[in-house]
Amino acid sequence: MASDSTRYTRLLALFLAFCCAFPALAVESKSTYTYTYSGRLDSDEKAEAIMQAKVKAIESWIATAQPYQERNFAIAKDDITANVDDYLLSSAVISKENKKDIKQFRVVVRVDINDTKMLNYLTAIGRAKDGNMDDEDQYITFVFVARELASRTEAKNTASGDFKRAKTLWQATTTSEIDIAVGEVFADANYYVIEAALLEEDTAGQLDVNNFLMDYEQGDDLTPSTKRDAIRGLKSLEDPVQYLAIGTLDVDEHVTDDVTGLYKVPVSVTAKILSVKRRGATMASIGPVQYIGLGPTPIVAKNNALKTAAQEMAAGLIGQLSSKSI
Repeated sequence: MASDSTRYTRLLALFLAFCCAFPALAVESKSTYTYTYSGRLDSDEKAEAIMQAKVKAIESWIATAQPYQERNFAIAKDDITANVDDYLLSSAVISKENKKDIKQFRVVVRVDINDTKMLNYLTAIGRAKDGNMDDEDQYITFVFVARELASRTEAKNTASGDFKRAKTLWQATTTSEIDIAVGEVFADANYYVIEAALLEEDTAGQLDVNNFLMDYEQGDDLTPSTKRDAIRGLKSLEDPVQYLAIGTLDVDEHVTDDVTGLYKVPVSVTAKILSVKRRGATMASIGPVQYIGLGPTPIVAKNNALKTAAQEMAAGLIGQLSSKSI
């Protein structure tokens, strides 16, 4: 068993490592809190009610937008409550009402959550809560592909009376925007990231990136043979890779944003992390969820969308793993 001081040092190191792991964003949340008092309501009790309303606003955001972090939040709630303003960029009391007849003080607050800092902290808490920081579980590789629509045929009945299924074909590629963004998030979260292409020879071709591309051009998941071969190949390595992350980032057509006048490109993401030592069991999954990129040209907008989507996707997957102390 690690001593309290040792565990604290490890947690602090994890938290500092996570400080760069997630994209910098801020989110708004509102909450209402009713504080019941006895006697006369004093300033300390009002301050307590406002603090609890802030915590409730964070908790509401976790429940709706970051449900995989609920377990970590439950563990960290006391500390977050004691230091709630450290996790907020701003806060404001929208309204307050003191119902003296029933001795209840009702307050409504709006907060801007520093979700980068919050997710960093919750993920570090999750990874450290069971002391499960074995280096054996820190190797990860990934294949995430960007897809753009190549062709689509609708379902129909042919003249001969046969039924023809709808079919969608994609053009799938790996991109530096995705690889760099995902790699940085995984690495900053204390995983050892290995490029999938570098493992092709070591796995005797069982992990083949081209197979991933061909599968994702035909459908939304890998074929059983591609997945099985990749898992077997990774498991056979002398120094095994424990996790394989896979998924698609589907790029939609660009449009003009009504507010900014810039080009806007939506990207829809579906992704998961498979455990190599657990026969490819899914340990975390995201999507389908959509992100938006803006830019002065369609290409810039697309690249921005892919980068944002990749960062958010990787952060979400990491959060899910941390909730399982992985």
